[in-house]
Amino acid sequence: MTVSTEDFGKLHPVAYSVARPQMRTGDILLFSSPGLSSGMIEHFTDSLWSHASILLVLKDCNRVFIMESIDKIGVRMMPLSTRINGLAGEIPPYNGKLLQARHKDFPTDQVDPVEQLTRVALERLGCPYSPAELVKIAERIAAGLIGRTLPGQLNENGRYICSEYVAMCFQSIGISILPDKEGFMAPGDIARDPKVDAVSALTPDPLGASES
Repeated sequence: MTVSTEDFGKLHPVAYSVARPQMRTGDILLFSSPGLSSGMIEHFTDSLWSHASILLVLKDCNRVFIMESIDKIGVRMMPLSTRINGLAGEIPPYNGKLLQARHKDFPTDQVDPVEQLTRVALERLGCPYSPAELVKIAERIAAGLIGRTLPGQLNENGRYICSEYVAMCFQSIGISILPDKEGFMAPGDIARDPKVDAVSALTPDPLGASES
């Protein structure tokens, strides 16, 4: 199903520690953040979402990690508990909207695809965020302000914006998430994919940081 803003609004909020046991490698986490830049992405992609990431569940060490491409940082990996609950005195809890989603075609009952996606996601650690693609996005937004539309095409080049990184990880196991009709891959395109289902509307734990 396509995860619309209305669909998200109908989900009952679930605290991270409650949702954690059913999280899987390959789950998608979509963010709707306060702030001007996020708001512009959401507005001009006609979506609630401004950021996308992918989850890795490492069962051997009982940890859940988030993999994401961040402006000025590039591809990074961090404990999901830190990303959602924050870190006392250093990182505040996340204060926007969070959607845990799952692609219907992700083969959770097969070891090889899970290992392949994990390997590809980790191999890209440290790859830079794509400033060139960021410029293209800014140009598209500026054109939208005056009622024009510019075509876009994001390619595999070792530099990623957030949604491009997620799509690349899925492509490595033969699952395609299609960009919009102009070739631009936005977080909203992931939410609009008919094979992406909502799992949980996540919230920070009431008492702050919990087990990763």
